[in-house]
Amino acid sequence: MKLSHSIKLGIITVLLSFPTLVFSQASGSIRGTIIDSENGEPVFGATIVVRSEKKFAKTDFDGKYNLELPPGTYQVEYQMYGYGPQNRTIVVSAGKQSQMNVTFGSQVLQTVEVKDRAVNESDAALLQLQKKAASVSDSIGAESIKKSPDSSAGEVVRRVTGITLIGGKYVFVRGLGERYSSTYLNDAYIPSTEPDKRVVPLDLFPASLIKNIRIIKTFVPEESAEFSGGLVKIETKEYPDDFIMTFGLGIGYNANTTRNKWLTFKGGDFFGRPTEDQKLPDLVNGIPNYLPIEPGSRFGGFDGRFVNLSALTFPSQWTPDQTKAPYDKNFNFTIGKTFKLTESGQRLGIIYGTTHSVDYRFKRQKDVRYIPYNPVDLTFKGTTTVNPLQNQDSDIYLEERLFGNNLNLSYEPKAGQQLFLKNFYSISSEKSVRDTRGQNNIDNFEFFSLTNDFVSRQLFNSSFGGKHSLNLGSLSRPHVVDWQVNYGEANRDEPNLTQQVWRRTQGSSINTLPTRLGNNPDGTRFYSASNDTVRSASASYEIPFDQWNGLKSTAKFGGSALDRFKSFTFREFGSKSNVGETRSDLYLVPGEIVYNPFEYLRTNSAGLTNKTFSERQVEPNAYDAYQKLHSYFGQVDMPLIPKLRFVGGARYEDSFQKVKTFVLKEQFDVRRPGYGCDFDSGYERIALINSKICPADNNGVGVIRTRDVLPSVNFVYEFLQDQNLRFGYTQTLTRPDFREMSPFAFTPYYGGDRIRGNPELKRTYIHNYDFRYEYFMGGANYIGAGVFLKEMSNPIELIGQPVAGQISPFFTYANASRATIRGVEFDFRREFFDRFRFETNFFFIKSLVNVISWEQFTISRAGLLDINDRTISYDPTNLSRPLQGQSDFVANLKFDVYLNKLKTTTIGLYYNYFGDRIFIVGANGTPDAYERGVGLTDIVFSHRMDEKLDFKFAAKNVTDQRFRIYVKDELLNEERLFRSYREGVSFSMSASYKF
Repeated sequence: MKLSHSIKLGIITVLLSFPTLVFSQASGSIRGTIIDSENGEPVFGATIVVRSEKKFAKTDFDGKYNLELPPGTYQVEYQMYGYGPQNRTIVVSAGKQSQMNVTFGSQVLQTVEVKDRAVNESDAALLQLQKKAASVSDSIGAESIKKSPDSSAGEVVRRVTGITLIGGKYVFVRGLGERYSSTYLNDAYIPSTEPDKRVVPLDLFPASLIKNIRIIKTFVPEESAEFSGGLVKIETKEYPDDFIMTFGLGIGYNANTTRNKWLTFKGGDFFGRPTEDQKLPDLVNGIPNYLPIEPGSRFGGFDGRFVNLSALTFPSQWTPDQTKAPYDKNFNFTIGKTFKLTESGQRLGIIYGTTHSVDYRFKRQKDVRYIPYNPVDLTFKGTTTVNPLQNQDSDIYLEERLFGNNLNLSYEPKAGQQLFLKNFYSISSEKSVRDTRGQNNIDNFEFFSLTNDFVSRQLFNSSFGGKHSLNLGSLSRPHVVDWQVNYGEANRDEPNLTQQVWRRTQGSSINTLPTRLGNNPDGTRFYSASNDTVRSASASYEIPFDQWNGLKSTAKFGGSALDRFKSFTFREFGSKSNVGETRSDLYLVPGEIVYNPFEYLRTNSAGLTNKTFSERQVEPNAYDAYQKLHSYFGQVDMPLIPKLRFVGGARYEDSFQKVKTFVLKEQFDVRRPGYGCDFDSGYERIALINSKICPADNNGVGVIRTRDVLPSVNFVYEFLQDQNLRFGYTQTLTRPDFREMSPFAFTPYYGGDRIRGNPELKRTYIHNYDFRYEYFMGGANYIGAGVFLKEMSNPIELIGQPVAGQISPFFTYANASRATIRGVEFDFRREFFDRFRFETNFFFIKSLVNVISWEQFTISRAGLLDINDRTISYDPTNLSRPLQGQSDFVANLKFDVYLNKLKTTTIGLYYNYFGDRIFIVGANGTPDAYERGVGLTDIVFSHRMDEKLDFKFAAKNVTDQRFRIYVKDELLNEERLFRSYREGVSFSMSASYKF
């Protein structure tokens, strides 16, 4: 059920009603953070004592403490069972706060400056957490994000070791695609706005609201096991200790776009939501979607006059408006404070942040699709050439809006008891006009098309949880209970996508004007909507104990439950001409004339209206999906000897997935029940179909039920001070996404690729091996190097399917037999001479996936498979190849120059490079399309005038690299263009002020 916009906006703006109270105090205070040197975690329950004043305080779950004292000099004692006591001399001044951070343990860590609750925001602090983490991980914090030119989480993560980004949104970790990664927000699984992907697009998360992003690369039992590449954990900013309020503004310019010709149309509000005019008209939306708006009898449609009348209620704009492209704009605002409610330590923390941005981008894109020819046979290697199937030259005008909000609250009734409520709401929209000219070489005509498209994606997530200590003995360390419940909802609306298409015969005179292509796709409107809802709950119980040598250890067990519901609908409306070709069908006669309301009312000599309106429901255009997942885990974190730490255990996951794909008008057809035949193998399926027991399309139903025990073994050996060796062996899995199980196909524009799902997919099982060396050189300096190996059974891959007489290729998902990924990672970060900082990371990866066996391919080619065997249609060009989207080499480089000793003025150079990678897999002899490797260079100048005012100037993509995708012509041994475009150089200027 969708939440109303007023409720969502009400939740995220409630903070604005709180008055800001700042009290002057005659006394002062001491505050700080206490950290355990053995694991890098905050120490909860430590006692801070000032005997001369007979005052004490205890640390909270974040290791934080605060103690008010009169002005003076004090001896302060820090005590905690299991640790040696520590003493400090501290001077307290009237009205001021003295900072004192302490490290407990047998070793003393380098002091890390901690401001407010930024313990996990600075580069140095995140490295300390990484040093003591149970698993292999990499991270980036708010400190680095603020310095970079990045505006969203998607741009941020591409600078992390082993990460590549596809389309600016979808993360590939260690060369593995989005289906092999999961995204968590504030430790909660979140739904996806995309109908065809499980992963959440990372451009939904504004960079200014992020505290840190951690990429977990090895599995531990307390985390989800549904990943192999990485678990992306995004944490939003938390409440500060002191009152803060910041405000920022920015403006941007793109060399390809700003102040140049711009095509757009009416649609979308300031925040990026669809307007009422874009939505389905009330007359149509008020009729159940299982009753298509088409003429017919009472059993199969409506009266033709009513159907034509409904055409008058749709938006009238077909032709985009022309103007000048505006400048990019953005702003952000943050306010927060911790309120001390009682002297005993009861407090309330709250922070609210909002950001809004709008960007305008133009690109000129060339696309070519090919048909293969081989004088011997398409399976014969080395002699295949390719001929153009279609060519397209497109001008694409794209407006992107992002509106993000973050409201976090934390309440501590007393020391050791904490409740929190974390809310996130984001809207992202894309409004595009696609003006295309091309050639269809199958039917030998040129075509011209105009496509107006608007997509709005909304994500709301709310997490309520707590952390509680249980002191079961005066001398024992406390037990800890964690719990969390979560509700997430993601919506994607694509209202009123319109298409106009004209054609003329190839070779015609330039004076011959093109005419409209016909009833489909010209004059069509598309409406699609998806809703993804997640409800989850989790709890864990941590028990501290001492192992046989008295070394501190912990055991943890817990469980979680998740229910996920997803629905998708797609509706298409079009017109049919009843008067033949007229002058209004000539090129560039606007759709406002061709499809004006009178055409549906005016009759011709045959007594028919000039145009007939109708909804088209022929192929499956909707799916409903459901997943229930119950998980339980047990985990031990224990040093075997003082320098060798073991973290291991197992996780049990019980999952049930079901997807039902259907035609909307047939969803209540009793002849097509909402269930299918659940097959254990393809052979059973074929036998049941041939026996007429089950339908060939399985009623569009896909069902997967799995129960898996997934072990995890990790060792961390600190063989020298500040140097670790890590080894891990884990078993993980990935389940097919709902869309991948749904046999639904759609192309968003004329001539685009089409992908349909497969309800018979199986889950993928992965064996993971990791080895890493780490050297923490102090502060934010670090060296890391590692190798990894992944062996996959039943990996899910795209496979091409031949479609005769069509310019839009077809693809489907299938389980390949196996895949192997091997890689090497390297990470280096170092400051030199207190004026320079150099960071680089890169990785090499080799992968091999066996799509189908040679024997299976040969049998299929020989026509020896049953006609109901799905694999009969599989026609990959290459039986083995690298994983789609995986680059052999990826590198990042960052070089900062500090222009003064205080490091308040900095020039930074950022470089990101990815190597060649498969963009689209080949089918029916057509070669795989590869995206050529490219390097992107950004330059950032930042200046802090004082503690309150910051300026930043950035230039992105300064070399304006051309993005190029190609296919290889084997016979001629040359590359043929598949796609090419430039994005232009972007410049931006921003300022922020801290009150």
